[in-house]
Amino acid sequence: MLGRCLAVGLACVSGLALSGCQSTITGPVNVTGDTLALQIVRMDGGSGSALVSSGIPLPKGKLTSSNIAHVVLLVAGVEQAIHVEALAGTWPDGSIRSLLVQFPYTVSTGNPIAALLIMGPSVTRSTTDLPKTTVTGNIPAAAALPTSTTYLVATELVGQTITRAASPATPAIVSNWETDFVTFGDQHWATEAGQWLYDYYDRALIWYAWWVRTGNPEYWRRGTIDAVAYRQQFLEGNNFILQPHEAQMEGQTLHYLLTGDEASRTAVGKVADLFSWQWTPNLNCTQCTSNGGQYVEGRIQARTLQSHYLAWMIDAVGDSAVDWASRMATDVTNILSTQQPDGSYRFAEWEGAHSNYMTGLMHDALIKYYTYVQADARIPPAIKKTLDWMWATQWVSTAQGFKYVSENMSTGTTTPTTDLNLLIVTGYGWYYQYSGDATYKTEAETMFAGGVAGAWLDGYKQFNQNYCQAYRYLFYRQ
Repeated sequence: MLGRCLAVGLACVSGLALSGCQSTITGPVNVTGDTLALQIVRMDGGSGSALVSSGIPLPKGKLTSSNIAHVVLLVAGVEQAIHVEALAGTWPDGSIRSLLVQFPYTVSTGNPIAALLIMGPSVTRSTTDLPKTTVTGNIPAAAALPTSTTYLVATELVGQTITRAASPATPAIVSNWETDFVTFGDQHWATEAGQWLYDYYDRALIWYAWWVRTGNPEYWRRGTIDAVAYRQQFLEGNNFILQPHEAQMEGQTLHYLLTGDEASRTAVGKVADLFSWQWTPNLNCTQCTSNGGQYVEGRIQARTLQSHYLAWMIDAVGDSAVDWASRMATDVTNILSTQQPDGSYRFAEWEGAHSNYMTGLMHDALIKYYTYVQADARIPPAIKKTLDWMWATQWVSTAQGFKYVSENMSTGTTTPTTDLNLLIVTGYGWYYQYSGDATYKTEAETMFAGGVAGAWLDGYKQFNQNYCQAYRYLFYRQ
């Protein structure tokens, strides 16, 4: 959708602001280029002059590092002196993922101020650039945030999803899921804000995803607070020594892209490096009994591949230099080698049983790799085989949920757990979109409805599990 530009002061009414909205600004300055509407939002509860500092996500192909000089920021028609730089990590075509912008401005809590970011070959700053202010772990005093949710979704910052406004009214269960998020999200925030324990299953990611989907800056603020708390209290507090189930690294990656905080990028690199030598060599173990291989299961496979994907996204470096693309290719090969002939994934850790929700996590990581890194032809048929086997043998229609594990074992039973449906649904939704076979949408809709109806959202872990992946299902089901 192309934007509509109006020759009224500084206004640019845009459905997808940076996909064709050519705006000519006259008055104190005269520039023509692609225009992105921003709002300057006070984040620290204060008033008066503040350093506005934030990362502005960009869609693939929008801007390259060589064109940084062709960016101007205006407030009330006046060009602002700014610091601007490309944050680390590029799209595969070499374009920038996020742009750090800093400048001082007077803004009060609860009174956002409109601004415009203009880019284009004819745009040149007439002010002297400001020096960079180091980004620390504190929440920025103020941030400049895009206002268009259509634009934010198009950046695919949090993967493929749809805006809250585009969320369908039917089936009603989708509306229930959306409404429950607000109710229970506010409830959890009231007592759990800024405490790393409650980031299990990446609540920072969830808040950022809802900022993208709604444009509500409160969710950006929550994501930033929780991301810093998890990093400082847990990751740094444990010197980055952790197990894969404790790794909530997507929120850390987003925190870097949205604030420019290098400490979060460092955290992503250190965790990815740890997993690269600790787990990548063992990801193909199904019956290993030593050297850590005996602990491998689907969640470890998922979090290992995910950590390398995130480090690749933002060019993060750990304690050693690693070619993340090559490491991910090894991860994928090792993971796929553990699939059994019937489509299941069985490990010694689970006493030879298959874990349905952990396979859902692993599918989610494979889908991100396939979508953004390499369209490996082995992945779709492997996912299909597992989806078919799981639906035929693991789905319990009377409970509207999947078995916890495929066979009874000493640490788990086959008792269905509807709370975990929404960690599985993205695989079915993605394969529906990939293949066009409506069978997979029908199955996905059934498990989504069962998961929403049966979820215990008072639990912090259950709340996070129901919202950390399923927002992307809304895109796949279209």
